Amino acid sequence: MVVDSHCHIFSDQIVRNTAQRRRMIGELKLCVIGSEVRLSPESLDISAQRNGVDICVILPTAPPHRVMEENDRFMELASTSGRLRTLATLHPLMSGLSNEVRRMFDAGIPGFKFSSFSQRFDPLSIEVFEMLDEIEKLGVKNSIVPVAIFDTFCMADVYYDTHSEHVMRPQKMAILVARYPGINFVAAHMGGLLASYDEIRRELTPSPNLYLDTSNAAHTLRSDQFIDLLKTHGSDRILFGTDWPWFMHEEELLKIRELILRAGFDDSDRDAVFGDNALRLFQFRIV
Repeated sequence: MVVDSHCHIFSDQIVRNTAQRRRMIGELKLCVIGSEVRLSPESLDISAQRNGVDICVILPTAPPHRVMEENDRFMELASTSGRLRTLATLHPLMSGLSNEVRRMFDAGIPGFKFSSFSQRFDPLSIEVFEMLDEIEKLGVKNSIVPVAIFDTFCMADVYYDTHSEHVMRPQKMAILVARYPGINFVAAHMGGLLASYDEIRRELTPSPNLYLDTSNAAHTLRSDQFIDLLKTHGSDRILFGTDWPWFMHEEELLKIRELILRAGFDDSDRDAVFGDNALRLFQFRIV
């Protein structure tokens, strides 16, 4: 079982905006050329089928006034294929937050994706604490451990018109992980995309409710650094993710398999990273 835990269904406008940031593309090694043909759920589904990926998790984000609309849109997108599953999103400044959390839990969606730099909020604000308090509380009422995935693009304030306080850094993630033991956190991009390796290693120590996903990170970390994070956090706390459409399944599957092998992991470790951890974390039902 292979699960791609980090996929996007982007608009043409997002791709055009990204293509203008050439220095950023170079630093992140993004495959922007040709990405315009990978923007539909159909293209994601076809790639997954061709490369033996059983489930692709698509991740929405939205400003406060569009959260419900975007959640509905992504649920509709996910319904078009048995391989696609979606998480939801929230915004700490939205109205009706509690009702939306309940609505998503009732729909069988176990968690939420946040991109604090693009949604423009401080991950350590009072509003975020109140939002996570509500998610944790309602998770208990629904007998689930909710999932919160946070983008960790640590140079977002350099490349986008966003405040440095809106950037999720490893230290901020560590604070949330410790404060909310009833939520399982996923630090995307192995904990800190374009953060210094020393910062990731120092701030994000292993925790029972902390997971890292592999998306993009094998292109920005040195191989020895990536392998060290694999060993430090353990095969049961790592999720395979591509960051589709910026990276493609065939290349990412080969790259992460090689790094897992070099880390000295066995077949059961490989199975955990590529699918078993995600199935357990997201509580997906196999159809």
